[in-house]
This record gives sequence, structure tokens and C-alpha cells, in this order.
Amino acid sequence: MLFNRFVLAIKNQSRETLRAWSYQCESIFAQRSRRVQQLFSFYQSVYGTQGLKQLWRAYYRRELQPPLRGMVMSAVGLVGLNIKRLGSDGFDWNKERLALSNFDLCRRDIEFINTLPNNQLCDRCQAKKMNYCYCQLGNQRCKKGQSKPSTSKEAEADADADTSISNCLRPLDLDVRNAPAGTVRIQAQDDHKWEPYFSKNEFSIWRRQERSSLYSYKVYARFDDITADDFLHVQTDLDYRRQWDDTALRLELISEDPVPGSSSHLIYWEMQWPRLFANRDYVYCRRYIKDDNKKLIFICNRGAKHNTYPALSGKVRVTDYWSLMVIKPFRGFHEPGLHFVLTYFDDPGIPIPQNIKSWVTQKQMPEFLTKMYVATKNYACSRAIKMKDMFHGFALINDEYTANEQRGSWLGSLSRRKVNSKPEAGR
Repeated sequence: MLFNRFVLAIKNQSRETLRAWSYQCESIFAQRSRRVQQLFSFYQSVYGTQGLKQLWRAYYRRELQPPLRGMVMSAVGLVGLNIKRLGSDGFDWNKERLALSNFDLCRRDIEFINTLPNNQLCDRCQAKKMNYCYCQLGNQRCKKGQSKPSTSKEAEADADADTSISNCLRPLDLDVRNAPAGTVRIQAQDDHKWEPYFSKNEFSIWRRQERSSLYSYKVYARFDDITADDFLHVQTDLDYRRQWDDTALRLELISEDPVPGSSSHLIYWEMQWPRLFANRDYVYCRRYIKDDNKKLIFICNRGAKHNTYPALSGKVRVTDYWSLMVIKPFRGFHEPGLHFVLTYFDDPGIPIPQNIKSWVTQKQMPEFLTKMYVATKNYACSRAIKMKDMFHGFALINDEYTANEQRGSWLGSLSRRKVNSKPEAGR
């Protein structure tokens, strides 16, 4: 009997019930939509577009359950059908992608950072008044088939026959998950010795002869008040670099590797040179990886070619160019404090007097690295301000949604009727 009365009441008031439910669902949906939009804008402003992509990939790998993951994979499959179209700009990523094995060249740099508390200066570094010595570690030689360096003087004397620096290289076993391996490798003169160059402020610089009168340079520095994640963002955000690097006259993203997890980009860069010299421009591939287990970040660059960016008159195209950077935080990626080692080489293409090269290396390089550090500080400050403003903009809404207050909350009206009916029952 009671059930029949309940069904009859629902039939008589079905229109009002559905309208109340629609108001309630609409208000909840509107609230959730606004919150999702605010969160999306917040994370994009904090981490940038690339950081947002990495955040989604990490969430996808860790949080999505198999049924949802299957739905996402079907969507990815549809996107994968367009990979050929995305690569229709004439750049073959399968052939031009930088190899992950390039990061193995940073093994000595990591060992150098890890042994800094016990670092001792060699005679040449003492003569140059260096802050640290890389020569003793970087110039150690290993016998063929062995990864441990030779310590005996006899092995050093017989270096040409049995030992070499390149024999000490071995894989880093980085946690790269499903990242494509790549094929293009950096050609560096691993068996040439490093020598101290100069130290200035917090920077220590060594050099190694690659070819006649052409050197590669290795820079070490540590910063105590910036995070590794912010430093990586400043390194990879082209839009932001246009703001803080006044020597970057043009900096354009040509192409992005469509394969997920590659983190590879093709970039055009025009660099302003001093007066009386033509500007240099580059077309280069960049790839970076972030190993959460080892707490390391690697960035690799190498010169490349692209049909739509040919060499132009009035500019000197630098084709022989490569660089490697390893970033190691003191503790975590989001905590202040980091070490970094940058190794780079470029052939300017035309003969340049040695005094000009020395001026560029000894003056321009420390100034650029200092600007990069200041840019990281400014980015961290602006990000903190955005976070404060964004959280301040997340206005807390009352238990009864605003939309319900305007239209009348059905659940709220029921509760009010119950409260109002109690005094009448007492009468």
C-alpha cells in the first residue's frame, strides 16, 4: 500500500522531480567543469605545454586502469594513423633521432660530480688556479675489454697499445621505459686528453682538442638556490629563451618527434655575433631524458639538416655542432640545489683568430651561463606568483552551489521543510 502511494506521488510530481534533478546535476557538472578548466590552466602556466604532456604520460602509466587504458590506447591508435602526415615536412625521425647511447658519454661527468668532496687538483690545474680538477678522472685509461681504469704507470706508458679512454665507457642503464633507441651518435675525440682552461666565479672550464685548432669545452658549475626542474624548463622552453637570451635572434621549433616518449625536437637557432662578424645559425636536433630513479637529467644536441631551412647568404651555417649536459640535483628535482656539467663543440666553419676564440670562451660563455642562472631564478619567482594567484582564484563555493541558490535547491528545500515541520509537530 505504501509502495503504491509512493509510485503515485512520483507520477504526479515527475516533472518537478526531473527539473530538480536536472538543476542539481547541471550545477555539479558546471562546478566540476570550471574546476577542471582552472586546474588545466594552472598546470599549463606552471609546467608549460611540454611539462603538461609529461605529467599526463606519467599519470597514464601509473593511474589508468586496463579498461580506461584500452580506451586511451584506441585514441592513441587513431593519432598514430596521422604520424606519417605529421612527418611530411621532409624530416625522417627514424633516421635522424639522436641515440640514447649518446648519454653514456656523460658517465665520467657523473663520476666527477659524485667524487667532488674528494677532488684533488693535479699540477696543471694548480698552475691554472682551477677550482676543481677533471683531468685525473677524465683522462683515465682502461684496457680493452675492461671498464675499470688502469692505475699503473706502466699501463699509462703503454697507452697506445693496450689502453684508451674510450675503453672505459660503458652503458649507464638509464630508466628510459619505452623511449625509442635512436641511431645518430655524436662523434667526439674520446681519446684526446682534457686540459684545464680557466675558472671564473662558480664556473670551471676544461678543453680538449678535437681537430687542429678546434676544441671542445667542458663546463662545471653548481647552484644552491634553483631546482633541476626549473633549470630544465629554462633549457628547453624556446618561447622563454627568446625573452632572456638577447643573442638568440631567431629560435624556432621546426618539428617534434611524433613517437611518444622520444622527447626529441628539431630547432632552428640564429645567434648574434659581435660586430664585424656574420651571425651564426644552426639547425639541430635536441633530445632530453629524465631518469627518476637515478635522479639525473640529460640533454643532447647535434647539428642536422632540413630542406625548408637552407643556409642563407650573410649568415654562417654551423653544421658540425654537438653538446651534452647532465644535471644532478642535490636531493630531488623539485628541491633547490644542483650540479651540472656541459660539454660542447662547434666548428664555426671559417678560420677565426685564436684571441677571438679565447675572448668568446672566457667572456661570453660565463656571461651566458650567468644569464641562464638568472633566467631560472626569474622563472621560479614568476611561477611562484602564478601559483599564488591561481590558488587565490580557486574560490571555495558554499555547500549549496550558486546555481542552486539562484534556481532553488531541491535537496535544500527538502531539508528546510523537515526543519520547519518539526515545530509544527510539537504544537
